[in-house]
Amino acid sequence: MSCTATLRQSGGSIILSIPKAIAKAMAVEAGSVVELIVEERKLSVTPARRSLADRLAASPASPAKWQRDDSLHDGPVGRELL
Repeated sequence: MSCTATLRQSGGSIILSIPKAIAKAMAVEAGSVVELIVEERKLSVTPARRSLADRLAASPASPAKWQRDDSLHDGPVGRELL
């Protein structure tokens, strides 16, 4: 997928708006963190990889809740091999 876009000035920055179809194809939205790489005058935009610590910190569940989860202490329910 490709398209053209016009750069705008906002304060001291130059703004590039990402068309909705491209944002959807990239699985990003407003507020997403992206990585910008410039090589030989080409700009590459990719969603930033989040560390496991960042993902866990953003999780609505906490490790304390996981330890209280009664289903963690259930026995086998099928033909599991232990």
